[in-house]
Amino acid sequence: MDKGKETLSVTQKYTIRYIINGCLWLLYSISNLVPFKPIRIIGAVLLFVSAICSFYTLLVRQESDDKMSIQHIWAAKSMSLEILLCSMMIVGIISGFISFPFYKAYGFFVAASQMLPGLLFLKYEKEGY
Repeated sequence: MDKGKETLSVTQKYTIRYIINGCLWLLYSISNLVPFKPIRIIGAVLLFVSAICSFYTLLVRQESDDKMSIQHIWAAKSMSLEILLCSMMIVGIISGFISFPFYKAYGFFVAASQMLPGLLFLKYEKEGY
């Protein structure tokens, strides 16, 4: 085995792909709320780092997913989808009663769509599903 090439474990791959990207999206979303231009530039840099993380997990050598890890990531994604849909319905109901610019909140939904599967995957890997 070549010592110069790093191999990502399944847990590392999903942590970078989902949790770290979700945290970067969350920070971007917070910076997007601030009208101060340098903060917005920092937010754009955070999204650029997120893109690098995504490409990294796609291009670097990684362990093969085993049967259980595949089952765990699909279960995590399924549960995350249900949580996000319910959250969007609640926000939709609330926005009917108060004026709320949705374009400022989309990043939070993207962050949640990244972080939830990653966190649930780690939970299912640790506890089983």
